[in-house]
Amino acid sequence: MSDAPAHQVFVLLPPIDPAAASLPEPLCAIQVCLEGEISRQAVMNALGRGERNEGDLIPWLVAQQYQDEDFAALSGARVVRIATHPDYASMGYGSRALDQLRGFYQGQFYSMQEDGGIRSTLADNDEHGLQRISDRELEAADLHRDLVDVRDPASLPALFLRLPEKKPTRLHWLGVSYGLTPGLHKFWKRAGYVPVYMRQTSNELTGEYTCVMLNELPSADLAVRAKEHWLDAFARDFHHRFATLLSYSFKDFTVMLAMAILDAAKAGRSAESLAADAGAEYSRADLNRDFNGYDLKRLESYANHLLDYHVVLDLLPTISARYFDSRFGPSVSLSGVQACILLGLGLQRKSVDEVEKELNLPSRQILALFTKILRKFSNRFRELETKAIEKEFDAERMIVDTADVGGSRTGAKRSLTDEAAWDPTAKSMEQDLAEAGREVTDEFKLKQREMIDAMDLSEYAIAGDNKDWESAESQIKKAAQSGGKAAQSVVSVKNQASTKKNKLERSVAKDLVKAEEAHSQKNKKSKTSKKTGKF
Repeated sequence: MSDAPAHQVFVLLPPIDPAAASLPEPLCAIQVCLEGEISRQAVMNALGRGERNEGDLIPWLVAQQYQDEDFAALSGARVVRIATHPDYASMGYGSRALDQLRGFYQGQFYSMQEDGGIRSTLADNDEHGLQRISDRELEAADLHRDLVDVRDPASLPALFLRLPEKKPTRLHWLGVSYGLTPGLHKFWKRAGYVPVYMRQTSNELTGEYTCVMLNELPSADLAVRAKEHWLDAFARDFHHRFATLLSYSFKDFTVMLAMAILDAAKAGRSAESLAADAGAEYSRADLNRDFNGYDLKRLESYANHLLDYHVVLDLLPTISARYFDSRFGPSVSLSGVQACILLGLGLQRKSVDEVEKELNLPSRQILALFTKILRKFSNRFRELETKAIEKEFDAERMIVDTADVGGSRTGAKRSLTDEAAWDPTAKSMEQDLAEAGREVTDEFKLKQREMIDAMDLSEYAIAGDNKDWESAESQIKKAAQSGGKAAQSVVSVKNQASTKKNKLERSVAKDLVKAEEAHSQKNKKSKTSKKTGKF
């Protein structure tokens, strides 16, 4: 520690009694190493030669893995070790110490009114109360004349400094590099750290994979400005690379550990980035690129329990990659167990027996859940096909002339979304019968009217002029005034066009016409007999 001034130790202590004569018992201790602030030119030269300099572990590692020259210029602190007292393990003191450490580097404990403010560079690193020896004093020093003695405790710097008494160094990030285990990963994930690097080969001694995780600190007021959402870009790239390598270097990871790492990487994404991924949802063009008609038919048949799961195993890597890249959005939602099964069978390409051992579930239950998973994807693919076909029908819909009656279109194609257009019984049977009955009745009345109009009704006309009707009216009034039987007298009006007279005249005319016809026929017969010589 004395030879490495960039290293610092932070100790979490219980409440201190001012009257106590002994040191308090530490609860948790954190050793950190300040890293970063490497010039861009130095990083570019090292990357151009394919080399990585010693020291500054995380900046050089991230710069090499992502080929990024800007990250090394940021300042940060790497947690070298964190240790909790054995009697107080699993009580939350480690997480509490990390929260205090983060607050310290953000300047939450130091009062800027005491002196010139908070330092923002690693170069300004003087120690509180430490007397430094000048070069002239070192040259004049002589071991033969030096008095070796116990130094006065009052002249020694304090062993512990309270955080308000220590000037913090403002940083851009906090990081950690550790050997991956499920317990450690859970601890750092809960503390808000995001994985950005996973070594593809395990340690020869411990068999663990080195994992690097970062935690971004607010740095908008620092002299060195960081790129916006720089940690989001690293987390997104790590998520994609790790998901791809799960079938190669990380196939030995348990399903639960692999899922936890992917969740930690996704937790480091910004809300804007996640919203952008949700906007680029899986489309029919993506479906046609990834699968053909035979693939979709096999998937649908397996979802309907018509095939064995071995028939659709070749589709799992593509489906799993698209799902864990958040391409389906909220349209396909899987539970935690279902996502683990899809990860194990699709990304890690494990057998059902291996997944059964890791999840501690019977194989029948795993296959039942697997069928439900593929049924959800099959339904989603069918929805994409249906929507695409509807758009094609709407684009090809013919526009024809509009009928005058009701302004309705005739001959146009029906839309698949118009339920009324596809209803074969828009009217009930009673309505159809009533409408047909009205049509027959109207037609019958029309024919009756035509027959009545064709008849000669002149013989039914009422005769008499105004004078005759006035005379009849006066007779009725007189009879009413006289009273008695005279009131019941009948009044008649002379009818010049009497029906009886007309009938008599028509009958006489008919008799004359018949007599003339009989006489003419008799004459024709007599002439015919004279010509033939018969009597």
